[in-house]
Amino acid sequence: MFGIINLKLFKMKKLFILSLLSIALTKLYAQQTGTIKDNDKLTKIALDFHEDYATNKHELWDEMLNDDAEVHVNNSKMTGKEVKEAFKSHHMIFNNIEIIDAYAHTNYFSGGENKGDTWTNSWFTWTGTGNVTGIGYSNKAHFDFQWENGKVIKMLCFFDSKALNMEIAANK
Repeated sequence: MFGIINLKLFKMKKLFILSLLSIALTKLYAQQTGTIKDNDKLTKIALDFHEDYATNKHELWDEMLNDDAEVHVNNSKMTGKEVKEAFKSHHMIFNNIEIIDAYAHTNYFSGGENKGDTWTNSWFTWTGTGNVTGIGYSNKAHFDFQWENGKVIKMLCFFDSKALNMEIAANK
């Protein structure tokens, strides 16, 4: 009887030691590839981009987005200059444009293939009313900004372009 108890205790100790060793090795070999911040300067600028766009000022966009930046809007490749012109044109197609429920954070990569890169990710809801159709639209969006020397050098924009395409067609 005591042999069975000792065998069970031995198995329990072995399992416990293996668990501790597994946790220790996981922490030892875990790769920290960066730091995420949601209250830093670049995150604030990304959130301010939304306000700058919604109020049709575009001053911050002109200052912070390089004209030769690589921009991808869904599957279309553009320059920073082209996308700034496109964003300004939205106010000729829509009124009551707002950016709501905006959230952003910035990734400061310290390891891996992205070592030294800085990217801000932003999620928000775009709302506006078509000037021709009078239809109110609400559209979820995700933008990524890659920073270099305090300027955006690459931007990725993901959103459903159906509302934009409908209003452009209605304007013809």
